[in-house]
Amino acid sequence: MKFLRIAIVALLIQANAFAQKVTYDTIGIGVTATAARLQILDNGRFYVANKAITGQTEDAQGANYILLHESYNGTLSIDRHVSGKITAVRGNAGSFNRRFAVEINTSTAYNANIGTLTYFGEASRLVTLTYNSKTYLAVEILNGSTVHSFSFTGYLNNATLQLVTDNVVTGVTAFIASPTGIQGNLSVGIQSEAARLVVSGGPSWTTNNWTKSIKLYNASAIEFTGATKSFGIGASASSLYFSRVNSDGSGAADYSITVDGTNGNVGIGTGINTPSMYKLAVEGAIGARKVKVMQGTWADFVFHDDYKLPSLHEVESFVKTNKHLPGIPSEAEVIKEGVDVGEMNKLLLQKVEELTLYIIDLKKESLKQQEKIAQLEKKIQ
Repeated sequence: MKFLRIAIVALLIQANAFAQKVTYDTIGIGVTATAARLQILDNGRFYVANKAITGQTEDAQGANYILLHESYNGTLSIDRHVSGKITAVRGNAGSFNRRFAVEINTSTAYNANIGTLTYFGEASRLVTLTYNSKTYLAVEILNGSTVHSFSFTGYLNNATLQLVTDNVVTGVTAFIASPTGIQGNLSVGIQSEAARLVVSGGPSWTTNNWTKSIKLYNASAIEFTGATKSFGIGASASSLYFSRVNSDGSGAADYSITVDGTNGNVGIGTGINTPSMYKLAVEGAIGARKVKVMQGTWADFVFHDDYKLPSLHEVESFVKTNKHLPGIPSEAEVIKEGVDVGEMNKLLLQKVEELTLYIIDLKKESLKQQEKIAQLEKKIQ
């Protein structure tokens, strides 16, 4: 093929040496007719240069699609493939300054679909869809201003290369790039590192100028597979989940940690839901060497001069009636509502301080009684 192209160039140079100018609309080599500017058939493969794809996308009316070729849908198929580059221009007259370009390598043969897509400058992706009751591999062109002047250069066989709008297709589904294996290490945005995948940098995100190194779309997940257990990080439309499941796929997923995207609440062991009244909810026991609870108030008010200490008679009467100390939650309340650790510590300290005041008063009364006893003993003597 390389020598064939060199020969074509040599012929063109030689023809240029003559005074007479010869112009051809299309050139076909090894074929009787061609729809491209240049089409070559060699070794059973078609190569086309600047093959036009007619039509233009709708202006800000939704996604559009370039049908590449029919895809495998359960019925054995002949070889269909597209390998090359699609280019176009985005923008209306006077603003043709944005190029649309993707490199694609897709194939449908026998009983499988494989393919990859690389876009330049403007996001695009491979999808599968249904058009006129047939399934296709297609390139998705996102909503925006008009894209026109499409052309394809590369190898193809049994290709469609037709532009369609979103209102005539159904079942649009993202195509998982294949082959899935990458030999060696991959570094993005950084020099080679001793890791299978290293990603550094990305576009600015939020006012803090954080960067997005990797972006996953809605309902995407990352899985870490072990010998018996697999662990995953995934997101829905409104929540983030950390889950675990048996590596053989048996059993249901266990959502170990859930982050509610609406309020930022975190649940551990709570399943896919997080209680809305807590910033952190834990279903189960917590072990820690130290826990600090910040309090807005404390029980020192018991020692203030204006504090009215309940009499022991009042306390006795309350306990007989309610079966718990004044100001302390009852057993029924604790079972139903739980215990606020910080508030309960304050209440318990309040009772300790009240007991201290009672003891001080009892000590004073005891001293008075001892003085009276001493005086009576002197009189008896």
